[in-house]
Formats: sequence, C-alpha cells, structure tokens
Amino acid sequence: MTMRHDTQTEGGEVRPGETLLEIKHLTMDYQTKEGRVSAVKDVSLTLQRGSSLGLVGESGCGKTSVALTLLRLQASNADIVEGEILLGGLNLLDLSEEEMRKHRWADISMVFQGAMNAWNPVYRIGDQIREALDLHWPEKLTTAQVRQRIAELFELVGLPEEAMDRYPHEFSGGMRQRATIAMALSCNPQLIIADEPTTALDVIVQDQILKELKKIQTELGMSIIYISHDIAVIAQVTEHTGVMYAGKIVEYGSTEQIFHRPRHPYAWLLLSSTPSITGPRRKLAPLEGEPPNLMVPPSGCRFHPRCPFATEQCSNEEPPETDIGDGHMVACWNYEQVPVGISEIAAEEG
Repeated sequence: MTMRHDTQTEGGEVRPGETLLEIKHLTMDYQTKEGRVSAVKDVSLTLQRGSSLGLVGESGCGKTSVALTLLRLQASNADIVEGEILLGGLNLLDLSEEEMRKHRWADISMVFQGAMNAWNPVYRIGDQIREALDLHWPEKLTTAQVRQRIAELFELVGLPEEAMDRYPHEFSGGMRQRATIAMALSCNPQLIIADEPTTALDVIVQDQILKELKKIQTELGMSIIYISHDIAVIAQVTEHTGVMYAGKIVEYGSTEQIFHRPRHPYAWLLLSSTPSITGPRRKLAPLEGEPPNLMVPPSGCRFHPRCPFATEQCSNEEPPETDIGDGHMVACWNYEQVPVGISEIAAEEG
C-alpha cells in the first residue's frame, strides 16, 4: 500500500490553480447566557489545490471558530447565520452529520491546538491511529496493511516505525506533535487545517515541525491552512495570508504582499510589534488596547477604537473590501495613510 492523493492526475501531477475550498460570506454567532457573540462576520476566502493559506490575528479573533466550522465541529451553542463552505464544489454546510462524517478526516482533517496532550495515555499511538483508519479508510484494512500504512506515515513525519508500539508518555513533545500530524494525514485528506501546530514546543522543534509540514505539503500536493497568532510562523510557511480582527478578514493577499507592504493598520501594527532577528535593530511599536467585546462590537470598523488613523467615518461606517491590485484586498477607509514598511514608525535604538 502506497501513499496516494486525490488532488493528483492519473500521471501523478497535482493540478495547480484549481479551486479546492471556497468560503463565502460565512457568519457565525455564539449564543451565551449573556447574549449573542458575533464571532465570525462575513468571512470569504478561496484556497487553491496544493497551496497554503495562513490565518493570523490575536487570540479571540475568530481563527479557530472558522477552522472548526470547516469541519462542522463548532460548539453546540454556535449558530451559523449565513454562508457557504464549498470543498471541491460540495457545500459542507448542507450535509447531515452522518454525511459529513464521511468527509471528515477522509477529505478534510485538522491538527488541533494543544493536540500534543490529546492522546489517550492508556493506548499505544499506533492503535489510536488505527482507529481513524478503521473509521475513515475507504476499504477494510488488514492488521498488516494498517501497520504498513502507519509505517509510511511515520516515515513521512520523521518518526521511527517501531514508535507505533509505544505509549504517548514515551514520546517527547515534538514526537507527539509529529504523531498528531501523522494522524491527520492518515486518510489522505485534500485539506489539512493546522491550528497553532507548534504551540508549547521550543524554537528548534518548532522549526523542524514547520519544515516537515511544508515538505509533506509539497510531496503530496495537498492544501494546508495554518492558524497562528505568531505572524512569524505564517511568514515562514504560507503563500497567502488572511489577517483577522474581531471575527472579520481585514486584509488578504499573498504573504509577500502582507509582510512587505501591509495596508491595514492592524496588520501593520502586528508586524511593527514583532521583533526581527535578521533586520536592523529598532524599537517595537506596541499594539495598544484590547480586542473588543463581540457581544457589543464597535460600530463601523471594528478596529477603529485602537487605530491611529481612525476618523469619524471609521466609527460610523463599516469599510468595504477594496482590491488594491494583484489580489491584495483590504477593508479600511484610510489604507493609503498606512506607511510603507514598518521601519517608518520604528526609531533606531540609541
């Protein structure tokens, strides 16, 4: 049994440029005792086969809510107000739970935040991966075929074959995260969502894990959505980036566009508050204030209470998405006032 991938042609080549995922005007609220929380507001994104997309923003901005909705694993108090999620043209929001179960892991899977600690401590790692194969592999596998499949997965993620017979406590943090990625890959999904895939790992292991994911994506031709509050992680591994704030996509473009010329004040301030180990020495520009209470989100632009460029229009009118060229989108009334490059607000240290 060998690795296969459904996004490939009969000749084995990935079909680049084909749309795999379309999120159209997704809006989702949470119903709480205190009231409704506007967690995701009018989010639209497109992901091509074989490509990578990053979602970046502060904690609570809606990144994980979007991810869980893609797998139809949102909390029981979540209410999808409107929108479509098209995977290969199929609207996942129209499927029953039984129908969705056939696509989960088989077509779309997830490396969950904090998944290192999600392994059942009393079962061997291989047995837990076998459970996913038993539930979602297209045909019944023999014990020998399962072991072969897990051995292939472990080779992909850099784990020794014999590790499948170990218990979670016998794995280091980095090994557990690699095993988690192997689990997500087990049924050859077209799309993997990696939610903070390097949380709680030291920087050396983080770098190794990210390189492994990038290598696997290239080898298998799959698509990956990376979710992180760490903008440096997104810069390292993605081709396109969506910047989220208070449940909305406020800027979207190629990762190069976002990092070299951010146009939304929030994206600009995120970059300006992030230290660089390769660039010139500079003072960091702090991102003042706190994210808003999404039970009573601000009127107009949700970022205006923290924005250094805000005007009366920003507090009264919600900005539309504006295409500023080459697929670079921004939702800001005053994007032209944002300086080019972060160095313009970062004075040199004396």
